[in-house]
Amino acid sequence: MRTPPFDFSRLDYPLAECTLYNIGGPAKVALLPRTDEEVEQAYQWMNAQPGKKLIIGGGSNVLINDEGYDGIVLFTTQLLRMEDLGDHRFYVGSGCELDDMVRQIMLKHNYDGVGGFTGIPGSVGGAIYMNAGTVKGSTCQWMESVNVMKPAGRTTIPMTPERYSYRGQTFCEPGDVILGGTFQFTPAEADQQAIYDRYKQRRLEKQPQGHSCGSVFKNPEGNHAGHLIESCGLKGTRIGGAVISPMHANFIINEGTATFRDVLDLIALAKKTVAKQHGVALEEEVRVID
Repeated sequence: MRTPPFDFSRLDYPLAECTLYNIGGPAKVALLPRTDEEVEQAYQWMNAQPGKKLIIGGGSNVLINDEGYDGIVLFTTQLLRMEDLGDHRFYVGSGCELDDMVRQIMLKHNYDGVGGFTGIPGSVGGAIYMNAGTVKGSTCQWMESVNVMKPAGRTTIPMTPERYSYRGQTFCEPGDVILGGTFQFTPAEADQQAIYDRYKQRRLEKQPQGHSCGSVFKNPEGNHAGHLIESCGLKGTRIGGAVISPMHANFIINEGTATFRDVLDLIALAKKTVAKQHGVALEEEVRVID
């Protein structure tokens, strides 16, 4: 692998501090482009290199090996463009914090849909990639289009219902880069600030704080992963420095000393126990980078 010819590249870049789990060793090479043009340059250079490649946004939903990543990591965290396009349409770069979009755009204009975003950690790009959301809705349903860097170049993809599903989508392959997207909002009649405050308070009361990725597992159809794990008596189970939260069983918390293997072993334990007792195969929502 050649040394990257960019002023936005870093060698032996620590990854733990780039994730909400605060777990993970260094990346051999990190690329932190600040514009779509720099992403294109970095992406073309990265794809021409041998070895492993990884795209990371805000790191809210990833678990990275303590040994690090022996390859190239391209970050989208510096893509911070946020632009009013008129007619309740806004372009938001993938590096913007999701909560910043809620506060600076949705609450400012009292747009409908705040309940679908409030309290979700991480970046807009990650939320688009995962189609993150709540019971009140998910990210892609508020989008007009998404801008993606693919091997053939930059492209704008119209957002249509068949292109996304529960916590998933079909427009971005694992090796593609989400640059950002255009959101289409609708003015609300109800006070969205009150809804935002209520949801923030509810999450403080019902969801554990600390180093975690949020929900570890997707909810099986017609059920809740947290309820299934709790019914197996796994709340509070500890391995090393990691624990299945006593408050919410779909959260695994790094209490400060957890390793990659500690969390991975708790994930495996929850999957095995739920499958044995309920016949349900839990599917990870967290991305495991091993």
